[in-house]
Amino acid sequence: MKHTIGWMGLAIVGLVGCQQQEPASTPLAAPPPAEPIAAAPPPAVVPADAAKPAPPPPATAEERGKWFKECWGLFNAKDFTKFSGCYAENATSEQVDLGTPPLSGRQAIVEKNAKVFASAFPDLSGESQLAIVSGDDIISVVLLKGTHKGPLPGPQGEVAATNKKIGYLALQHVQTSPDGRSIQKERFIYDGGTFMSQLGLSPRPSRKALVDGWADKPALVSGGTDAEKANVAALGAYTAAFNKHDAPAISASLSDDAVFSDLSSPADRVGKKEVTKAAEDLFKGFPDVKMEQTSAWAAGDYVVSAGRFSGTNTGDMPSMKLKKTGKTVSVEYYAVSKLAGGKVKSLWLFSNGLAFAGQLGLLPPPKASKPAAGPTAPGKEPKNAATPATPAAPGKDAKAGGAPGTPGAAKSPAPAAAAPPAAAKDAKPVAPAPAAPPAAPKAPASPVVPAAPTK
Repeated sequence: MKHTIGWMGLAIVGLVGCQQQEPASTPLAAPPPAEPIAAAPPPAVVPADAAKPAPPPPATAEERGKWFKECWGLFNAKDFTKFSGCYAENATSEQVDLGTPPLSGRQAIVEKNAKVFASAFPDLSGESQLAIVSGDDIISVVLLKGTHKGPLPGPQGEVAATNKKIGYLALQHVQTSPDGRSIQKERFIYDGGTFMSQLGLSPRPSRKALVDGWADKPALVSGGTDAEKANVAALGAYTAAFNKHDAPAISASLSDDAVFSDLSSPADRVGKKEVTKAAEDLFKGFPDVKMEQTSAWAAGDYVVSAGRFSGTNTGDMPSMKLKKTGKTVSVEYYAVSKLAGGKVKSLWLFSNGLAFAGQLGLLPPPKASKPAAGPTAPGKEPKNAATPATPAAPGKDAKAGGAPGTPGAAKSPAPAAAAPPAAAKDAKPVAPAPAAPPAAPKAPASPVVPAAPTK
């Protein structure tokens, strides 16, 4: 087959050669040039983010306030699936001066705080008494109340249900994401001693469990007005007078009917004279006491300030039944002040009285657990290992352990510890007591709730 094909090929070449020897009568016309083929257009370039919808604009202050209220509504309804959406994935939640590390991450905040306390207090609810939106900050006074129906974990073991009711004020400070639609960071501050006393775990006198909240529950937005700036300046005059230990100047900064509510003390100081006298007593026990303000937010008639209170207890305080300890204290505080006519009319002081008392050495050491039994000899029954100690009931004049944190940043209640003598409570910085509404609610460890647009 190969040979046949080769032969045929030679024959064709020969024929072609013979044809070329014949003169052509008429030359053939050259074929027309082929039309160029148009190149296909390059594919259109589509921006990588063209298919993605544009992100919504940052929430307005009003939207943030609404969102914050809605987030508390989700917690109260125990809708934790939606409630978790109030927090950013990498959110943090802290209980100020409680001695426990902040919770980190949305899941930890909901699972280790919100759900834990909802289990111990099935009817636990939080209601904002005052909310201030200032940029990415939301500061709220929250009334937390509920009934202790289930076990509550603590550093020294579970606290069995007491069936006692709690009701007290806590302050929640939220910093939202830049778009104002999720909580990036939150802090709760409240008195752990009050929480333990209300549960019957400490005989120390404390505020009774609140049932009703404030008659007026303002929701305000910082406007940067001249009136707000004047209020910040007026509060600054009070703080400056306090740091100079200038009693007459302190008195001059207060309205005649001023009310000072230290939430870690069992009762308010009412009237300019009482508030000023409390400051003078404090100066005797802590000659170097001072308040270092680090932040302030103003809206309407209210100013919220935050900072650190510190001093050394080198003097006795007979009015508080406190003997000098020689110890130094340093605790954080948030103060909510209401002003009228350039004077401080009402002031609510939020701090953890347990931390204050502990630094003064007024709390008994926690009850130690018994060591676990060692190996037993063959044939002998092993001894049961000691079970973890439950919070020690504080002594007569001692405060109990810290209150539980609020959902979202809840921290387990500290073991019941003795609370400082009544005097020790009042040994805190005396700030003009805001005329608390007739039944200013005391907030229980507030559940962690986002303070951004209607969460």
